[in-house]
Order: sequence, then C-alpha cells, then structure tokens
Amino acid sequence: MSLRTGALTLLILAACSRGGAPQPPPPMAHESAAATQATSGTPVYVGNPAASVRIETRILGISPDGYARWLAIAHFFDAQGRPTLILANSNLDWNPSVGQSQWQNRMRYGQPSAIVSSDQDAPITLTVHPTLPKLPTVVVRTDTRRWHVARVVAAAIGPHLVQIGWFPYAARSVSVARVDGRGTRTPLASLAGGSTYRDPTVQPGAIYRYEVEREGMKPALTGIVHVPPELPRTSIADASGSGMWLFFTLDPVDDIYYRKLDPTTIVQQAVAAHLHYVELRAAYGEFFEITPESKPTIDAIVDGLESHGIGVIGWSVPRQVSYGDLRANLEIAAYRTATGRRFTGLAIDAERGDEFMGDGPAGFAALSAYVGLIREAVGPHYLIVATVEDPFFERLDAGKYPFHAIAQAADVLQPMAYWRMMRRKPPANAAQVETELHDSYATLLRMAGRRIPVSMGGQTSSLTATGYPPPEEITASMDASKRAGAIGEAFFAWNDTLPQQWRAIGDFDWK
Repeated sequence: MSLRTGALTLLILAACSRGGAPQPPPPMAHESAAATQATSGTPVYVGNPAASVRIETRILGISPDGYARWLAIAHFFDAQGRPTLILANSNLDWNPSVGQSQWQNRMRYGQPSAIVSSDQDAPITLTVHPTLPKLPTVVVRTDTRRWHVARVVAAAIGPHLVQIGWFPYAARSVSVARVDGRGTRTPLASLAGGSTYRDPTVQPGAIYRYEVEREGMKPALTGIVHVPPELPRTSIADASGSGMWLFFTLDPVDDIYYRKLDPTTIVQQAVAAHLHYVELRAAYGEFFEITPESKPTIDAIVDGLESHGIGVIGWSVPRQVSYGDLRANLEIAAYRTATGRRFTGLAIDAERGDEFMGDGPAGFAALSAYVGLIREAVGPHYLIVATVEDPFFERLDAGKYPFHAIAQAADVLQPMAYWRMMRRKPPANAAQVETELHDSYATLLRMAGRRIPVSMGGQTSSLTATGYPPPEEITASMDASKRAGAIGEAFFAWNDTLPQQWRAIGDFDWK
C-alpha cells in the first residue's frame, strides 16, 4: 500500500485484510482472552491457529449493473477441525476464471471474503490462495446458467437516479422504457448493446417499473422501483472552519473499535477545540459501517456534536463505480439517528490504488465518473465535499488525476495536504509549511479549472517516520489556508491527534 493513500491509511493498517463466517459471533466471543492483539504479519485468532480453510459460496443475484454476483467466504478450522476466527492480518488471493473479484472488509461478512462479478452467462471457477496463513489452495465453482434469479432488475441510487441492469451482456441492440404508477410508458433509450442504463429523469418519491427489450428476446419488466424522497438542502458553510476526520472499526482488536469510543469525551474534545464540523466515516465501498450494533454509539456521537452546533459530514470511501458502491452514499445522505438528526453533507474520499478506485486509465475513468454520478443521484442542493489527492505535494497533473471532472460535480474540494507524510524529512520550520500549504491551495484551484470553495486537508497524525507535526506547524497550516482563501481545514485524524495539537486547533480563529 502506498503511503499516499491519505485519509484511509490508518484504516487499512488497523482493520483491513484482503478478504473479510456468515455473521460474526457475539461480541463477547471476540473479546475473549483468546483474541491476542494484532502484530504485523501475524494472524490474530479467536481460537487456535488455522490448519485448513473451507470456502462457503452464496448467489447474490443480478445487480442493477447487469452483473451476476457471487459471494465467497473463508471459514478457518484448527488442527482438530474446530472453527477458528481470524480477526486481523490474513491475506487471501481470489482469482476467478471470468469476471472480476473484489475482496470485502472482513467485518462485512465476519471473515475474509470476496464478491465475484461477471456479465457473462457461463461457468465460473474461483481459485482461492490463502497466503497468510499459508494453507492449500481451494477451488469452488458455480454456473450462472443454472441460477434461478431475476435477470432484469432496477433500483434507485438516489432521489434523482435509477439504474437498470440486464444479464447477460447484450452484444446487440437494447431498448429501455419506463412505466410510471399510472401505467404510462415512456421510451428512454435505444442502445447498441451493454448491460446497464441509468435514468436521470426520475422524480423523487415516485414509483416506476422498467421494460427492457433485447434484440431477439421478449420484452422483460423489472420489479417495482421506489424512488427515495428528496434530500434536505444543505450548505457549503457546513464544511468551513476547523474540522477533524473521525473513523472507527467493527473489529475488537482495534484501538478504534466502536465500543472503545466514548461519545461524551469525543463531544467534549470537539467543543474544546472549537471544531465547526467532523467528517465521520460511514461507508467503505458498498459496506455501510453503521451497523445495528454500532448505531447507538455512533448516534450518540452525532447527536452530541450537533447539539453543540458541530455538523457531522458523512464520509464514504469509494472502491468502484458500481450500483452497490454508489448506493452506499445515499445511505449516508438519508441516514437519521434515533432522535432524527441527519448528516450535514457527504464527503467522498476519491483516491487511486488497489484499496480504492484503481490505478491507470481504468482508475482515472472511475474517479472521473464517480462524483458526477453521486451529484446526479442526490440532486443539486446536497453538499458534496470531494476529498482529493494533493496536486502540489504529489506532483499530479491532469493526466494522472481528474481534478477538473471532480470539481465540476463537487461543492467543495478538500486536498489531502499532508505536508509531513509527503516528505523524507520534516520541514525546516513552520514558515516552510505555510508556504507549501499556500502553494497546495493555488495548485489545486488551477487544476480544478474553476473557483471552487476549498477546505484544506491537514495532518495531525504521524503517518511516516517524519513524525507528528508540532503545534507551530498546525497553526502555520491553518494560517496559510485562511490567507490563501480556503474556507477551513480538516485534520487527519482524531484517534492520532496529540493534546498540544488539539490546543493549537482550538486557539485558531477562522473568523
């Protein structure tokens, strides 16, 4: 993993492995004495070390992308054949014969897992290589031609966007029409082929069905699609002033396990530091992390912060341009705490790399499209903050990262200007930090191609051997950001911020 992965670096180090038993056991089982703390390169078990692995598979059906989706979950057993759980530091390679695989956050299905997606109606062989722990290869198979599932489907991504998918991929002409609640049929598109179509002309709160006609086949109707209601109007002001990134995991071996978070302490810290907003990670790919188990804790944090006038922006980490991934953003935007409070906007962590949207032309195209599709889905009045890689520190140009395309869809850009992370040695002094933050701001606006509000992404964490930024560097970064014209600065990250850094943030006046 490259150190440039920014706002998710600590997440990957703390919680993720490649992969992800059906449901996790009760928390007390995870918290037993058998669960030892994670150390690099050593699996952390509840139970004995794994001696064998079996792969469970489940048919997930056809997605609105037009892909057949097949889930594989690794179950580990000790030398006596008894189940054992791995909580951290495992690695499995998932290699399908057709289509593609994406490993899942381990807490999504309780153990390492992957989802295979294919638009071909054919047999699929999945070869699973456990490399940590090192165990024999396992091969599992399915054949989509024998799946008894709906093959033309549709679902809403948001109040302004519905996606329709059909399986398998159509090599020849396809026509798509919409049927509203009164039975009125509206032709939408005639396509030369493909497997999916997105309808941006829907009305919030409406009910539709879709008709898909492929050359040589009878027309097929989808099930009923309920379009979500309009989202509330939010404001760019909710991303101004001092902010902080806050994230948690569902893994009890982590210091940032949600049960270890004290909402009262978090709120007190935020108030003392005069924070105006907090960015709270709520989704990684299509995995919505505010589960029924974690919801009471997270709700207490959101309610407590917002009761003091501190807005909470929901933070998503996209991994691919897929229906499930895009839909997770709507779950954030539509989320309500038990008392009815909402997030004040959406922050999309748009990064390259294997953990994120990919590299090369495919990654560039995915990043170019993603934020625009979210804008289409949520509508024009919902706050979108695009957390982007920093063009100045990373020496990025328009051929390496789509700043312009992202800036057209976002309300606010947030460059990850981690001045120490990008260096082999610490800055010479605070004045150097101030100069570099100013240059970061100017470079970003030039790459964006328009005068878009910017909330800088600052660093409090010790992300590399250069160590923690001292208070004077924190102050210099905020002073430079304010002088350059930024509306605020958010710092990465809460769990790794020192008391003296908190004080420096609290002492700065953004007014």
